[in-house]
Amino acid sequence: MFTFLGTSAGEQFPGVWCNCHNCQRARQWGGRNIRRNSCAAVGERTLIDFGPAIPIQAEAAGISLPQVETLLVTHAHEDHWHPWYLMWRRFPAEQTATPQGHEFGPLFTKPPHLTIYGNEAVLQSVERVLGDDFSDYHLSVEMVFPWKRYETKDLAFIPIPANHDPKQSCFNYIIEYEGRSILYASDTGWFLPETQEFLKQFCFDLVVMEGTFGFNDSYDVSAPGHLNFHANRRAHRWMQENSMLQDDCVFAITHTGPHHAQPYDVAAPILDSWGLTLAYDGMQVDMS
Repeated sequence: MFTFLGTSAGEQFPGVWCNCHNCQRARQWGGRNIRRNSCAAVGERTLIDFGPAIPIQAEAAGISLPQVETLLVTHAHEDHWHPWYLMWRRFPAEQTATPQGHEFGPLFTKPPHLTIYGNEAVLQSVERVLGDDFSDYHLSVEMVFPWKRYETKDLAFIPIPANHDPKQSCFNYIIEYEGRSILYASDTGWFLPETQEFLKQFCFDLVVMEGTFGFNDSYDVSAPGHLNFHANRRAHRWMQENSMLQDDCVFAITHTGPHHAQPYDVAAPILDSWGLTLAYDGMQVDMS
């Protein structure tokens, strides 16, 4: 199962400090119109991104963070990566399972080992929070490189360059899970030429693509940054023309901001008429 834990852009939907028409309607209507920072779960033991509301998002979706063993980080922007929570994994060797009253420890169950995959900025941020010895936290950080295939207990993945932030290596991910192929493309502008060529060898069962700028057709999606719904529609057509989508492929849009797209209840039917699915927090796609 692929679970959308959050589907908003950085400012949330409705915007944290905004009272515009879209944000007012989202608050009034509730339900799928309320969206939090983009992140996802592949099965029960793998997360994609780890933002500031991740404990609440995971609990709402029935995902147990203590069971997570793999974390794929797209990039180190704060709405996608909040390493502060990692310090609460501390379980030193001398810790006991039953509190004795004198311990300094945030948990009393030893967590499974967590492998975090990401760029250099992700590694540096973990070191700022935990220091350079991760052993008491039962985790490791592995820097990833584009085009290389990695394997975990549950899945395999290939990082591909995202056209997002020139100041750091940002990644989208091609994921192989239970015989299915997933493209997770957030955050990114339009695919780089080398990425387009690489993607042509795949045929996807699920495509997850960001649509930060909604229906704003004046935004330059070729520049590093983000996409809009028109670029999503263009990508869908391009992938269809190049036989890159399975017949039952779900083409889902996430990471949507509130100021160039109406709330879910209004925007989703429009995207559906284009062959696109506007994702919502808690939405699941069966990958069996």
